[in-house]
Amino acid sequence: MSKLSIKVNGMYCESCEKLLKMEIGDVKGVSKVEADHARGMVEVEGSASEKSIADAIVKAGYGVGENYAGKSFEQEIGGFVSDFIAGKPSVKSVRTCFAYSIITFIVLAAAAFAGFASSKYFIYMIYAAISAVAVGGAIALFSAYRSRFNCMEGMMIGMTIGMSSGFLFGAIIGATNGMFIGSVFGMLIGMALGAYAGRCCGIMGAMEGLMAGIMGGTMGAMLTVMMQYDHLAEFMPIFVLANLLVLAGLKYMMYHYAARRADGKIMPFASFFALALLLAALTVAVVLFAPKTGVVV
Repeated sequence: MSKLSIKVNGMYCESCEKLLKMEIGDVKGVSKVEADHARGMVEVEGSASEKSIADAIVKAGYGVGENYAGKSFEQEIGGFVSDFIAGKPSVKSVRTCFAYSIITFIVLAAAAFAGFASSKYFIYMIYAAISAVAVGGAIALFSAYRSRFNCMEGMMIGMTIGMSSGFLFGAIIGATNGMFIGSVFGMLIGMALGAYAGRCCGIMGAMEGLMAGIMGGTMGAMLTVMMQYDHLAEFMPIFVLANLLVLAGLKYMMYHYAARRADGKIMPFASFFALALLLAALTVAVVLFAPKTGVVV
């Protein structure tokens, strides 16, 4: 029986220690694992090889000292795309979420067309459907892997979901109802979803989500109000696309770190659809029935 001490990059907190101990402990031949985030070291006893332990550390989403090179970012992305197209089991949750999103958007867009095609707010209802599906997808993947994130990842998830959802819904309502209603609505949505996602790593993550929701909601509304006379119609699709790219990156990040640690079980389609429908319906209701103040479309 041998004892190995390995330098680990990216181990910042006790949740990192737990994830590493769990992942390394599953390696054949490992009898004992100790992790110390303060020193950035793991100590392993048993007959397992150093390479098998290093592989487990990389699989958990962490880096090993200079002598062990994992895959580059480009290789990781290329592998993910190939696995997604091939439908490999490792990306099952991501593919399921993607299918949920396509079906749900088609239904929501069809409902918007059937009920509001002639309304001057029709395009904003389509933006609401897109936003609801994109944010719903992020929440769905987060829920599938929530127990597998460390503190740094959890705070990033809470911040990104809070910021992007606040931006999107605040911008939509800011354009149709004005700065005040847009800011309040964007903040409420952003804070609620950001805190929900961020709390996976405790009060720090929840606070990160709350603050991001406040910032995203107010800034989203401010942007569309300020651009009422400066190409708002052209700006909105660019703005929505930019947020979709951020959320797509977040979804990949969740897969990249958590899915390699353990397979996640995504929520049923009915739950996903209900979440997206709720977000879209709330937005449409505010567009139609909330007060309109200041400069609006």
